[in-house]
Amino acid sequence: MDGQASPTKSRPATSDIAFARHPEFYFTDGSIVIIVERTAFRVHQSILARHSDVFAALWDVPQPRKTDLYDGCPKVELQGDSLNDFVDVMKVLYDVFYFDKIKHDTNLSSLITFIAGILRISTKYSMTDIRNKCISIIQDKFPSTLKGCDDVLGRGVQYVPSEIVRIIPLARETNVPKVLPWAFYLCTHIPVDEILANTVLEWRDKALCLAGKERLWEMQKTLTHTFLLDFKQCSTCTTGCQMRLPRNLKLNDIESIRDSPHPLQEYTDWKSLMLCVKCQQTFESQHKDGREKVWQMLPSIFHLGTWDDICKDQSA
Repeated sequence: MDGQASPTKSRPATSDIAFARHPEFYFTDGSIVIIVERTAFRVHQSILARHSDVFAALWDVPQPRKTDLYDGCPKVELQGDSLNDFVDVMKVLYDVFYFDKIKHDTNLSSLITFIAGILRISTKYSMTDIRNKCISIIQDKFPSTLKGCDDVLGRGVQYVPSEIVRIIPLARETNVPKVLPWAFYLCTHIPVDEILANTVLEWRDKALCLAGKERLWEMQKTLTHTFLLDFKQCSTCTTGCQMRLPRNLKLNDIESIRDSPHPLQEYTDWKSLMLCVKCQQTFESQHKDGREKVWQMLPSIFHLGTWDDICKDQSA
């Protein structure tokens, strides 16, 4: 996996340099001292090696005779890692039930805060099982299949704009592209001025959101919801559905849809349209096929390639 890192072995230095000992993860029987942001973690080499291919490979290399020690243990300093992120990973390693703290109905803000640091560290140090667990938790809210999309819509998952935008840079940083199409789709529901003023998204991602807004609106008109936005009765209609159904939505309704397009929203209230059997069957089929087309095209709308490309990238 791209982006994997090797811990940096300490440069020659005296072993009496003062580091703050972490109050929870400094074990008297620990066999290795990890330094993160000048905080010392005395933990168990065997546990790290079991969960991390990077750490396992580090200790497969013969150690020099003069190894820098701290409190009698080999010392390894990690560069570029957040102290809070590393603490979160230690909690996972030393508490088998730690992930159980995330419930199925946990709100998005809490979920991202809980998972972000663990995902970053597990990706960087090739902690495959932990990384996969993080991804499965995120994909419960950011699906990569149309069935999963219908599931989150049916569950009424609440998406707050300020939290949606946090997923995009996190997914790019940690190589989890499967969540990006749905994340970008949700971002198109954010008002234009809020997208432009956002300080989390990069400008390229803001541009993708704005362009995607227009693409999805066109798809809603022409592929998924034509029966509402541009109704034309089926060729075999003999009961005058064209005359009974209002020709156009109110201007305010159309503008609202254009500002927040939702072509993947499944329409179910067919009886309220009072269509003949033939027209209803035709438009139900068009709606179903249109939603499938939109889903298949979703990655390309945001310049992410195809779903196959995304799956290959994430597993690389």
